[in-house]
Amino acid sequence: MTMHHRSRTAWAAAALATTILAAGCSAGSHDGNGSSAGEYQPGPNGAAPNGQRDTNDNGGDRGYTPNRHQALTDPSEDAQSTFALDIDTGSYTRFRDAVRNGTSLPRNEIRTEEFVNYFEQDYDAPRDGLGVSIDAATLPFAPGHRLVRVGIRSADVADRDRLDANLVLVVDCSGSMDEAGKMETTKAALRTLAANLRPTDTVAMVCYSTEADLLLEPTPASDRQALEDAIHELSPQASTNAAAGLSLGYDVAARMRADSENEHRMTRVVLVSDGVANVGPTSTGGILERIGTETRNGINLVSVGVGIADYDDELLEQLADRGDGWHVYVDTEAEAERVFATGLTNSLVLTAKDAKAQVEFDPELVAGYRLVGYENRAVADDDFRDDSVDGGEVFAGHATTALYDVELREGSGRGKFVSATVRYQEASGEAVERRAALTGDDCVTDLDEASPRLQQDLVVAMLTDHLTDGPWSERVDPSTLREAARSLPDRLDGDRDVAELVDLVERTTA
Repeated sequence: MTMHHRSRTAWAAAALATTILAAGCSAGSHDGNGSSAGEYQPGPNGAAPNGQRDTNDNGGDRGYTPNRHQALTDPSEDAQSTFALDIDTGSYTRFRDAVRNGTSLPRNEIRTEEFVNYFEQDYDAPRDGLGVSIDAATLPFAPGHRLVRVGIRSADVADRDRLDANLVLVVDCSGSMDEAGKMETTKAALRTLAANLRPTDTVAMVCYSTEADLLLEPTPASDRQALEDAIHELSPQASTNAAAGLSLGYDVAARMRADSENEHRMTRVVLVSDGVANVGPTSTGGILERIGTETRNGINLVSVGVGIADYDDELLEQLADRGDGWHVYVDTEAEAERVFATGLTNSLVLTAKDAKAQVEFDPELVAGYRLVGYENRAVADDDFRDDSVDGGEVFAGHATTALYDVELREGSGRGKFVSATVRYQEASGEAVERRAALTGDDCVTDLDEASPRLQQDLVVAMLTDHLTDGPWSERVDPSTLREAARSLPDRLDGDRDVAELVDLVERTTA
């Protein structure tokens, strides 16, 4: 009973805050979302960008200008929202590390989808490939709006069922890795990875600084001492030639793949770096071209970021995207355990290639919508079924979530107002589509009765909106966000990540 009461109090407070704050809004505001009735417009793909870009250095937020009055997309002009799937989590763990170190993350590096991706979801796992689901609830601070949650979940793969792996560890050994415990974090992550490999896996290690060196020839993972010796030998050196490191790493990976082509093994490159490149080719162009070539040959890349200081978030995300892999940021030994121990199979086994989602809204029932996040994952609507257009890669046992702020038309009734289709390629190259839809009857009107994980996702989205000074900022004050966050642990008892989220909300809104 206490749990139910506290949650209801939190969301009731949000609704009350909306009423109070509305008094300070202009008379032209429409349905409590800060957008006037004439402010519906199509986005480039059915989803308007979350912020405008400029070239000024705005207190560490270079290239970002807040946009509290972002217009909703009018479905009568653009009914479809299309994007490549993203399972990355690096933006959230970097934010966590920054807060713990008394700093903040630049706003243009706050990616809502990566914050949401970090947390456990409640989607049913499909038997194979990808499954899609939709649910929704009324936004407490905008009663005419619904938070629509599109959930995509990949099939689980048991550890015993994964293929043996060829792994090439490409490790940044530049001078910058001597800062803020980066090299020690790297060694801890690699030891965790090594301890959880199969004896039948094969590992090589490249260390790069001004030049790149092969520190460990391809070695069976059963030779634990050889792996430990190579990890122990890692040390910060001089400049950073990331291109040389990746080039040698892919050379080794290609050789390992060729040598085992009849053994049905998977080949992965794991890059561990702070992302800084200052000698050799320092732009992304040449590096990305090589990665793209090797990806087509079946070698995927996982980029692991370390170190909050002098960190190139953009480079590491781009490398993972081009490498048909994913990007994670490791800030603690516990995070290394999460990625490379309990989640090792999920970190290596690719379930779906070039995965895209297309969400369609009925203009007869929907007045406007906004995709929350996915700003740099947009795909043209017409390219949804063009399999030559790159999508996102989804690894085993992962969930990814897209959140929409949707305004329904007055008297819209109970009909189907939104549908979602996910399209991806199986390992065979065959394209598969799966679909779900939602009616007005399916929407929960009292958020207290919604899925606890949907409530969690709303708090996460409210947090990123607060951090970026987004469209909800005029309707959700910090005290409302704190109260909503505090209600989550009762609903999700025992979830340490949620308890940690509450603490981060407290710190960043105090």
